[in-house]
Amino acid sequence: MRLQTTLALVSLQLGIASCGLKNGLEANSVSAQSSGTALKMSKVDVNANPLDKTVCDPFGGIPADSLQQGIKASLYYLAPGMPLLNKSEDYVTFAKKSDQKLFFADLNVPTRMFHEGFATQTHDVLKDDAGSMLIENFGVKFETILKLSATDEEGDYELALLSDDGSKLKILSGTLESPLKTTVIDNDGEHPTRMGCASQIISMNRDKTVPLELTYYQGPRYHISNVLLWRKASVAGKDEACGQTGNEHFFDPNKGSVPQQAYNDLLARGWKVVQKENFFIPKNEAYNPCVEGTNPLITKFKVAEIITQGVQLSWSTDIAATSQVKLINKETQEVILTNSDNVLRTNHFVQVTGLKSQTTYTAQAVSISEDLGKSLSEVIEFTTP
Repeated sequence: MRLQTTLALVSLQLGIASCGLKNGLEANSVSAQSSGTALKMSKVDVNANPLDKTVCDPFGGIPADSLQQGIKASLYYLAPGMPLLNKSEDYVTFAKKSDQKLFFADLNVPTRMFHEGFATQTHDVLKDDAGSMLIENFGVKFETILKLSATDEEGDYELALLSDDGSKLKILSGTLESPLKTTVIDNDGEHPTRMGCASQIISMNRDKTVPLELTYYQGPRYHISNVLLWRKASVAGKDEACGQTGNEHFFDPNKGSVPQQAYNDLLARGWKVVQKENFFIPKNEAYNPCVEGTNPLITKFKVAEIITQGVQLSWSTDIAATSQVKLINKETQEVILTNSDNVLRTNHFVQVTGLKSQTTYTAQAVSISEDLGKSLSEVIEFTTP
């Protein structure tokens, strides 16, 4: 695609509304046009993972190093009137699926308290249908591809999971459209942190890729744990710690998740945490949007002109970045994020139309740099005529 060095005007249809949507009709009728001197195209489609639909490493951790590394995940929660569930697969089968996507760099959450909930990259905290923050009674399905890193030895490996509450690990084979799933660790059910061990060995060489699906659920608040371990071994499931359980047995959540003797003994017997260098994004996902790049500095964000059922906004960035606007209808609290034309520029101009008349909105400029650094501007307000 040839970029124009003069003013480029691209019409975009908007189709995004965040969790907590009050009225989907408004988002469906809004459109946006972006313009400004085009410098280059983004190497990824930032609309594939919009910031208000993306949650990065909600359990903490260090971001992935590249666009192809990491773990994709889906979040499930109880809809009003649903009974409590106590199996990770029951959440995936019966619970309500959030329209947000989660991304993790690894699976290394030692036993600790969880009360922060899930926040998107636009800083909106996810809530269930009753308006409660999701800190208990939720499920997560993780999808990733396991590979040896440059420093790992080839050979036979056994896997294990330390989880609170239940978890189940499956190896996928067959086609992407119709995968065959083989359960290798069944650590499901409601329990404190427990070590679930694999039922079979996996043979790993430098070129082998192993697609994995892990289902996990958190029951009653507040403890969580989800750690994937492996070691070289000739047989699986024979470690003396298999089945051992206790919220303070492997880690002490009251002292910053400090490792206990049982965990140190695991390390002494050759177990180690599977590192972020071993996880790669599954084939059904284009890239990991949670890598950290150079954040553009947004300045001069302002309302250029208020028009009938719309607004014209402008801002500048110190480095080339994309152009989007986050809007909140102050009456309905509906959140709208305009799509991007994936053009990188330093002078940004976005015209939004299809807004409600005589309505007050808050607005923030949103820009993403070439290496996926992300910035939101200060908040400004305007009222349509």
